[in-house]
Amino acid sequence: MRTKHRVAAAAIAAGALLVGTVGCASSAAPGDEKKTPSVLDVGVQPWMVTKGKMDLVVENFEKANEGIKVNLVEYADNQTLANYALQWAQNKTSVDVVVVGTCSQAVQFLPKKFIIDFDKTDFFSGTTAKDKFVDTTLEGCNLDGFQYGVPIALEIYGISANKKLFEGSKYLDANGDIIPPKNWTEIHEMAKALTIKDGDRVVRPGMSIQWGSNGFNTMLALQKSLTGSFYKADGKTLTFDSPEVRDALKIWREGVVDGSFTIATFTDKNAGANAMNSGQLPMMLQSAAGVPESAATIGVENATFIPLPGSIENGSRGGPGGIIVPEATNKKELALKFIKEGLMSDVQVAVGQQWGKLPVMKEWFDQIDASWKDEVYAISQKSTPSPEYKDLPKLQLSVVRDLQGYLSGEMSVDEFISGVEKQIADAEK
Repeated sequence: MRTKHRVAAAAIAAGALLVGTVGCASSAAPGDEKKTPSVLDVGVQPWMVTKGKMDLVVENFEKANEGIKVNLVEYADNQTLANYALQWAQNKTSVDVVVVGTCSQAVQFLPKKFIIDFDKTDFFSGTTAKDKFVDTTLEGCNLDGFQYGVPIALEIYGISANKKLFEGSKYLDANGDIIPPKNWTEIHEMAKALTIKDGDRVVRPGMSIQWGSNGFNTMLALQKSLTGSFYKADGKTLTFDSPEVRDALKIWREGVVDGSFTIATFTDKNAGANAMNSGQLPMMLQSAAGVPESAATIGVENATFIPLPGSIENGSRGGPGGIIVPEATNKKELALKFIKEGLMSDVQVAVGQQWGKLPVMKEWFDQIDASWKDEVYAISQKSTPSPEYKDLPKLQLSVVRDLQGYLSGEMSVDEFISGVEKQIADAEK
């Protein structure tokens, strides 16, 4: 097993400049300069190391490129990304490549052109020519003709389910498959029927909905699947103000009150996934990657995908993660080489099979063998990534804060929607 080169990036969250301390080659004795390795620093969130198999990517790349060392520099979360701008504004950087959860997260760096335009490099040639990418994935990292990122790990929001916990219910068809719910009223009825209580105490909720730090994505998925768009008529301004969303929000609140929808994700965004993986949860709304992830413990025969009502026709919140390169790095060519040979490699197959992050390269996408793949991909073609707003990180925090307040009974649905619409209007686009 190779030595893992990881650097904690807590200082980045505090806005500190790590240049000169992170990823710098050690000094060499006279005559030994050729032995000094080239060092590439790659910014990632901790979960990406596991679910993106980053250690394997690095190991394979270093084996194929003797003399190159890759450090994985961990940054805490989406909100701390903005602190890279403090470095890049001074034409300094502690990282040469950054992997972001969604390409939209990188839009905050575009106004001052802190990141490169991949179209102005030779990246899209050979094995990574544009026609080698899965349809529409490149569009998810392009704004007004500026290819600011390379896509990675395609996914959508939907419902993961454990068929075993549906046994004996009326919600299975003659083949033993779950009958897809037509609307949120039916989802709520299913969740109530599958909830187990001991008196007033909920022993097992029927469903978990991602209302934690990724709850903004859940709201996007709700609006898109129910109405076909989370933008106003201008196609640019985000909105959650629709009768369909208001009705669904009321059902969410009813589910919280009766205990069929757990609020465990309020404080732990992984609470639903942990319960699903342990076989103690019938349904979970978040990334559809929950299906293959849970299959490892509950069995492939039990892990299944349920489309959100309306998503087959309208799509969901979906799109790829992204890879960006700061203009401030003096290792652009090495960065592009790592992305091309490392991140775009066949490791994407293993990531897709185990964690449900579908490959963005056609060659690797075609190698995924999973029952959920075709339906998830079909929905992804009608799905939309998060809005490309500079203030997206700020909106993600404030909308989730108010959503949890609404679900806890602190405000009415009208007050919640009104407040969110004001936040959107005030956000820097």
